[in-house]
Amino acid sequence: MNLPARVGVIGTGAVSHQYLPNLLNSPTLTVTAVADIDADAARRLADEYGVEAWTPEQLLASDEIDIVLNLTPIRFHASVTRSALEAGKHVYSEKSLATSVAEGQELLDLAESRGLVVAGAPDTLLGTSFQAARAALDNGIVGTPLTAAAVMLRFRHPRTVYFENYNALFDMAPYYVSALATLFGPIATVSGSVALDPAEPGDKHVALGFSSVLDFASGLSATLTMNWRSEHEHEIPVLDVYGSSGVLRFANPNNFGDPAFVRTHEQPEGTWAELPDSRQSSDHAFNLRGLGVSDLAAALAAGTPPRASGQLACHVVDVVSAVIRSSESGERVALTTTFDSPAPLSADDRNSYIESERSNA
Repeated sequence: MNLPARVGVIGTGAVSHQYLPNLLNSPTLTVTAVADIDADAARRLADEYGVEAWTPEQLLASDEIDIVLNLTPIRFHASVTRSALEAGKHVYSEKSLATSVAEGQELLDLAESRGLVVAGAPDTLLGTSFQAARAALDNGIVGTPLTAAAVMLRFRHPRTVYFENYNALFDMAPYYVSALATLFGPIATVSGSVALDPAEPGDKHVALGFSSVLDFASGLSATLTMNWRSEHEHEIPVLDVYGSSGVLRFANPNNFGDPAFVRTHEQPEGTWAELPDSRQSSDHAFNLRGLGVSDLAAALAAGTPPRASGQLACHVVDVVSAVIRSSESGERVALTTTFDSPAPLSADDRNSYIESERSNA
């Protein structure tokens, strides 16, 4: 594939405004058109960013599209990605890739059979903070990793539908599961318990959180807890890796700009030092969503796997699904998927995705 790759966006909801400013400025991408089943919404978005508005059918049929960016609601992710692959397009999907392992694996198999590539969010792990902390961990800053603990607390959203059918778990767990899997490799087994809202009928599966133990193929174990009952308006994140000589505190995996911190076991509790080179440059926007799309385009041009790979995204679906099954059965669940750990992203490569004077407008 030649660069810049031509991107068509399907889905014009709130998240599209987080992506488009970065897509329009990426040297590896050209935004050809946006589309939505709501033609008026597509037109408004297109007018705001100076691109064309098409119908989804026009976008999928066009020879002017190389990559489809799937920003539709979660329940439509699998079907829209399938349609894009059947139309011969590479796909970058918002998380989660699907809501079942079978659907996710079907998409990967379809892509492989047609010589196409699927990639998927989150791409926050390509940001300065996570990549700097990952490199420090690999270089032994806290000795040998022993275990990790991840916790996310959030305020309950007033829309009950967000929590039905485990939607909230598939929406937010990918940030933390993707981070842990990137650091420690494929997860072999999962045990967990899902907290359902006792005020809602059981058949709605209105999940307000879960607690789980993730056992990695490498032999390391980690815990992951997510809960939507905080009284605090904003997300409260924890992602700590405990090593033989210290603790590495990663930034919130749901954003790009916050720094990471480190503390040795000899230091007093609460004494943390900012990890060098982990704070994102003030020259960059705090939100850089779209890095994964740029990386996908660069990977297609080079014939290498994208870092936010479809295999990793499918593995995350496997983990979340396994937590749900474990909660229902009371037993540990073995995962059926795996992935190759993504290559690190250097600061120079990241900057090459976002530093450009070129614009589609």
